[in-house]
Amino acid sequence: MTAIKKKLKRILEKTTGVFFFKQIHFRFEKGKNYFNNQRYRSRNPNRKIPPDEWLFETFQLNYQKYFEDGDLAAREILEWAQDFVPSEIPTILDWGCGTGRIVQHLHRYDPYLLLYGADINKEMINWNHQNIKDVYFSHNTLNTPTTYPSNYFDLIYGISVLTHIPSNKQKEWIEEMDRIIKSSGIFLVTTMGTFFRKKLFNDENSQLENQGVFESTFQENNILLPGDRNYSVYETAAFFENLISPYFRVLHYYDGNIYPEKFGGQDVWLLQKK
Repeated sequence: MTAIKKKLKRILEKTTGVFFFKQIHFRFEKGKNYFNNQRYRSRNPNRKIPPDEWLFETFQLNYQKYFEDGDLAAREILEWAQDFVPSEIPTILDWGCGTGRIVQHLHRYDPYLLLYGADINKEMINWNHQNIKDVYFSHNTLNTPTTYPSNYFDLIYGISVLTHIPSNKQKEWIEEMDRIIKSSGIFLVTTMGTFFRKKLFNDENSQLENQGVFESTFQENNILLPGDRNYSVYETAAFFENLISPYFRVLHYYDGNIYPEKFGGQDVWLLQKK
């Protein structure tokens, strides 16, 4: 079945274009989750739920899972980092926060956190400003540097962010994380590793093995769309470890193929600034 899905996906991409392929996928997910989402909305009338298009773009179009998974991720991130961040008012950045799926839950586990969120989607950032309290949100572009001061954050996490940033810009962003994280601060980030190889064709897997990285650089009107859900960057653990080694040391590494329950099978890296 996986091989059939991959072949159908490639045919749709070549015959309909990325935009139409996304629309087909979006409408399928919307229909699949429609009744469950309506029940969830009726049971939680005061919950601020982002537009369906944004949920589809940044996570999954399932309201209940959006909130429950975001809450679980918030708790796990704090648990993983708690031994390495100061106990007094840690400063935390959700890098690539999207609609605030994770950051909106962090104060539930520690009300004294100083929280920031940044994303390249200005509309999502504006929505966050209006609907999520006690978090400082800001809009950034794909380019560095950010507007944050140097040596500022105790913890930065980027969940499924580097997975959509071109490989030739990743070093630039790793250097920016190094700049704005405090000495011995923590950077928790995910990459797409061996768990996702089944999504690739043989020639794509060969390129990944030979070069350490493969990018599905789909185009819309001949314009590359980094940051888009369809712009996927796959990396071997060795490639990524070599990339971050001048700046960070690895405290823990979770191979997504061994721990598929963590962030949908993405590799999880708990890094400390050197």
